[in-house]
Amino acid sequence: MKKQPKDTEYFAKRFHSKDEKNVYSDRVLTVPNLLTLSRLIALPPLLYFLGYIESFGTAPALALGGWMLLSDLLDGALAKILKQISLVGALMDPVVDKIVINSLAIVLAFKGYVPIWAVIPIFVRDLGILIFGLRVLLDYDKLVTPTFVGRVTPLFWVCTFVMSLLELDIAKWILLGFSIILTLTSGIIYFARYKNLLKLEK
Repeated sequence: MKKQPKDTEYFAKRFHSKDEKNVYSDRVLTVPNLLTLSRLIALPPLLYFLGYIESFGTAPALALGGWMLLSDLLDGALAKILKQISLVGALMDPVVDKIVINSLAIVLAFKGYVPIWAVIPIFVRDLGILIFGLRVLLDYDKLVTPTFVGRVTPLFWVCTFVMSLLELDIAKWILLGFSIILTLTSGIIYFARYKNLLKLEK
């Protein structure tokens, strides 16, 4: 199989494609990257608040989770505005998001806020994305970036978690249904993209 040069084609063509000229920064300590890192740092305290929610109530978890959601919405926009789009950020942001969502899903499932069977699809999908994405990056020096469906899926899961914490059961089950559908749909799309990319590289 033909490998692409390492200084070009960071982002897969025809798969939410971006050109080398759009990667403005090779720095690690950029504002967007620090925002992404802040979510990872805030995760252990959030899981602690959720683990002892009977003592702390929902307010600390919702407040900290709100900041994490805001930082997730801001980092991508600031990367473009400040011209700080970087390969490190493109790699780190989706990985951190997957760690956060899956960690929250597991804790809330064991606390009884969401059914355990419901979190299996997101765990399997994200594990598959990480494995195939790493293979594409290492073998072809390409990064397959998220689709629109893939981007909104975590948002639906966050809304599901919030509704479960607020004990708004009807809203929780409706959002949970949409979250699972989006998870499965985005998983199929990602798998198809990886399959097409591997076929193009042969």
